[in-house]
This record gives sequence, structure tokens and C-alpha cells, in this order.
Amino acid sequence: MRNKKQHYIYPVYFDAKRSRSQGRRIKKKIAVDAPTIQEIAQAATMLDIPFEMNLEAIYPRFWWIPSGCLQVKKQESFNKNALIKKIAVQLRKIHVKK
Repeated sequence: MRNKKQHYIYPVYFDAKRSRSQGRRIKKKIAVDAPTIQEIAQAATMLDIPFEMNLEAIYPRFWWIPSGCLQVKKQESFNKNALIKKIAVQLRKIHVKK
């Protein structure tokens, strides 16, 4: 059962190949192609965001694709959308370096 005190962050939120209806949560301009949960974890680490990584988690809309997720404890300083945007900007920097 899901913990209501955590945000769940899936790679599909940042995938430029996905449409909004398929789960992308950010603008295509800052989205990246095929982000991995490890890259998202690296971006969260660079932002000093405490998280737990769950490699066995699946995004419900794509239940046949094991993608993993980050579990971030909810904080009053930011909401889920702000958290996703912060991670997306950092993730974009990681992808540019590659």
C-alpha cells in the first residue's frame, strides 16, 4: 500500500518520448529521452533531496515496464510539481554532459 506521506517520482514523468496523457509531467523543452531511475536519483542527490529508491516499482499506466521510482518524503517547502521541475532541470544538465 502507498504511503501518503511520500511523493512517488517515476522516470516517465521526465521522458520526452511520452505525451502528457501517457504520464509526462514537464514541458518537452526540459524533458530528456529515456531517463533511468539511476539518473533521476543522481539528480536528486545533486539537489540534496533525501529519497529512497525502489527498483521494483512500476508506473501503473505501464505496468508491463519495470521502471522503478524514487520515494521522497513530503515537505512543506515544495509540492510535487515543484520537486519534479527541480529534478528535471538537473536531469537535463546530466544528459547534456553525456
